[in-house]
Amino acid sequence: MLTNTNQIKRLLYSFVIAFIFWFFIKSEDTYSVTTKIPLVARNLQEQKTYKEEVPESIIVTLKGSGRAFIWLRFFDRFYEDYKAVLDLSSIADEYDFELDQYYKNNPEKIVLPSSLDLEFVEVISPRNIKINLDQYLVKKVPIKSQVSISTEAGYIQVGDISFLPDSISIGGPQEVVDSITFVKTEKDTISNLIVSVGRELLIINPDKLVDFDPKKVESFIDIQPISETIITGIAVKLINKPSDINVFVNPATVSLTIVGGLNQIASTLSTDIEVFINFEKSWTADKQFYSPEVRIPESIMEWKDLSPNNLEILVIKEIN
Repeated sequence: MLTNTNQIKRLLYSFVIAFIFWFFIKSEDTYSVTTKIPLVARNLQEQKTYKEEVPESIIVTLKGSGRAFIWLRFFDRFYEDYKAVLDLSSIADEYDFELDQYYKNNPEKIVLPSSLDLEFVEVISPRNIKINLDQYLVKKVPIKSQVSISTEAGYIQVGDISFLPDSISIGGPQEVVDSITFVKTEKDTISNLIVSVGRELLIINPDKLVDFDPKKVESFIDIQPISETIITGIAVKLINKPSDINVFVNPATVSLTIVGGLNQIASTLSTDIEVFINFEKSWTADKQFYSPEVRIPESIMEWKDLSPNNLEILVIKEIN
């Protein structure tokens, strides 16, 4: 049994040694291999940027020894001097590069590791790359929330979610940047709130060609218990009245109840609420009492119990 084991070991050692000799002999043979090479665009003119994405790599045929290709296969990411270069210094707006001819005319722009025995043969794909450039534009845009918010019964969100900062800078091709009017936050759901909450939110990139800063913003959601209070002394306004008559409203002030967040309604003044009658649209000679219109701040839930809810309009014509 021991003899058989030794024989198997000798056979395995012989096979390994033979494979190593074969590998070193064959690795010196010359091969043509189709492979991917990083594409690097350089010398972009100042204040210019890409209208369309430029491919990150191209597929080429290289010629070299088997050993060189083995090293390239396993260590290509460590070779900084391995790339295809596009020189954009003379491009103002657009140019169509015929890559195979471009690199055959400019072989120095196919940069291969100096330690490897490799030679450029041809470009396989893509055969053409069209470079489109545009002016680089920077502007600020507001932030739009994608956060779904709900509160427990008896509580209310006061106002919209706020952000710090309240806008971000975006930069990129003028045509693209001009079309962007806002950016969005990441989607999130916050449920059953009973207290105000703040959290950090990611900003979603509006376009692959656009840079933006900051990438995150602080958000704040104002949650308050629902309450109500009576606002008195609200002046009644008459709008669209003729200039040749004197018009009076009786009484001149009213009161009502507003419903909303506790802190919010506590800071609401009578001047924050509009009560008015449109004389031109409402008044008729045979009608004495009128119901006014009421406008409250958007952040307040509702109003009710207007007192009095019917107002008298007195019209006195001037005598010349």
